[in-house]
Amino acid sequence: MDYEFLRQEGIRQLERITGGQWTDFNAHDPGITLLEQLCYALSDLGYRAGYEIPDLLADGGDDPYRSLHLPAEILTSHPVTLADLRRLVLDVEGVKNAWVEPATAGAPELYYLPVEQELRLAPKDVASEPVHLRGLHRVLIEASEHSQGTPVRARVARRLHKNRPLCEDFAEITVLEPQLIQVEATVEITPVDDPAALLNEIGRAIADEIAPPVRFATLSQRLGAGASVEAMFEGPRLDRGFLSDEVLARATRRTVIHTSDLMRAITDIAAVRAVSRIRVSAGGAKEEWSLRVDPDRVPKMNFDASVITLMSAGRVIAQAKPERAPDAPWGAGDSALEVPVGRNRNVGAYTSVRQHLPMLYGVGEAGLPDSATPARKAQARQLAAYLMFFDQLLANAFAQLAHVKDLFSHVGGTRTYFTQALDQPGLRLDEIRALDDAHRTRLGDLVETADEVDSLERKNRFLNHLLARFAEPIAGHDAASAPIPPAERVRRKQRLLQRYPRISSARGTGFDGLAPAGPANMSGLEERLRVTLGLDGGEEIAVVEHILLRPMPGDEAQERPGPTDAPTDRPPALLSAAREKDPYSLRLTFVLPDGVGRFSDPAFKQLVENTLRAETPAHLTPYVLWMAAGAWAAFRRAHEQWLQKRRAVLAATLGVHLEERSS
Repeated sequence: MDYEFLRQEGIRQLERITGGQWTDFNAHDPGITLLEQLCYALSDLGYRAGYEIPDLLADGGDDPYRSLHLPAEILTSHPVTLADLRRLVLDVEGVKNAWVEPATAGAPELYYLPVEQELRLAPKDVASEPVHLRGLHRVLIEASEHSQGTPVRARVARRLHKNRPLCEDFAEITVLEPQLIQVEATVEITPVDDPAALLNEIGRAIADEIAPPVRFATLSQRLGAGASVEAMFEGPRLDRGFLSDEVLARATRRTVIHTSDLMRAITDIAAVRAVSRIRVSAGGAKEEWSLRVDPDRVPKMNFDASVITLMSAGRVIAQAKPERAPDAPWGAGDSALEVPVGRNRNVGAYTSVRQHLPMLYGVGEAGLPDSATPARKAQARQLAAYLMFFDQLLANAFAQLAHVKDLFSHVGGTRTYFTQALDQPGLRLDEIRALDDAHRTRLGDLVETADEVDSLERKNRFLNHLLARFAEPIAGHDAASAPIPPAERVRRKQRLLQRYPRISSARGTGFDGLAPAGPANMSGLEERLRVTLGLDGGEEIAVVEHILLRPMPGDEAQERPGPTDAPTDRPPALLSAAREKDPYSLRLTFVLPDGVGRFSDPAFKQLVENTLRAETPAHLTPYVLWMAAGAWAAFRRAHEQWLQKRRAVLAATLGVHLEERSS
């Protein structure tokens, strides 16, 4: 707001309003003096409105990011792809490398009998069709040099099950035993000052080629390499830094050791001229071309049994066992993106226009001399009261700017218009009005009341703006028979925004099978649905992932004839009247209690079903099952018992101590 423009516009309006009654618009006219002071105050307001956004949000010393989620929180997500799961495992202490791949065979095997429409654990005849379950993963781990396999496996299991994708599970988590590889190499080199250091460098290059290490990058390294912020924070949030797709692609699991690959790694070293001879062995015959690795083990260079010979000009310069490199220290990398720091500019501070008027007006802090006549003092007080209308409007405008942080906030109340009382003791304002809590309340109520519908609608629009930044729909989840009151809509949007990093990133994540069952342990999808639908009271929802109901090792006994069964008797099928060949893969069922709260309203039930299907990830098939009160109570008891028993079996299988996990 330009001062000169405001002054000219003010004079133009005065000419229009007063007609020929006011003709002197020069600077010496008291009315023009008042106009100029008001224009100055408005230009100051415009100047402050141009402060940097972090400064406006930090007014009063507040955290400018209290309602703005930081990049590492909002740009990352829980694992979605196999590469995401691999990154998560590599981020666990004690893991050197890891691979996550689809489990191609289940345990136990499952067969579909199309004639009987049954699922069994053993085929009946040639018509029996094997069922290949999808969504099961095999996790293979290469532990670090001095890490114990069992604790590493337990840490990996905890991390994976806490971030398990919805309708997916881990069929196997295995720490691979190393297969020691001996290397004999003769290398031609150029003259060097330190042959021993070069020999160790060659040995470590060979070791890295046999078992490629995974090196995390820091934030500064990724930015320096030209990576975008969006690309860096794609996928799960890691403690140790960043892993690019290129790093993962290079760190593949070796199934065959080719000597040509080892030669290339050696010749990449600047002081190496050529590799005269190289042979590899796993303790048996020494191979000059290639060596196949045991499929259930991971190759690792045997430094103690390997020998490297350095040659130069036909003579041996050095011959020794290379020394292994020390393990890189495990620690957190710098992954916090620097954000602009907000300064408290005290934008709401307002100084009355009376402070800037000439002293002869008698309305400033100096006032009038004691010798002034009563009439003169009354005139000054009358002018002060007249100016208070302008002062209060301006003070409110400055207060509104100071509360930008509250307008665009998902915490706090619903107020959208703000006021402040003029409190400048030197101006003797108490002679005009009382300054107490009642006055401050009156000021607030004049512009907005807490339960005012228009106020709530304005707050909803501000929250809509914040939701739109995340491409979230702003329409409420209303049923035609039960529209959501504005105050409730505000509450739901605030809850959604407050929990958005979790609700957004974990939308496709299941519950943690190693954590105790309860309200604190639910799938990200269930948590999101509870917030968006505003479920409360007895309005519950249970998400059942079919893949977790699949046959487990030990279930084979269910289909073995008992000691009293006739030889021709066939035990009951694992699943009878199967509607499809594979009822487990990528399927889930929402179970809800019928007739509870709003669940008794058919329109709201239809809204719930539509929302469940719309919010379910597109690659999953959802089913909805409504249960009467008795059936619901029985289901909840059985479901809770199943969760507890499954947790105990899972922990025993993976070597996880439940006491540690529960603490």
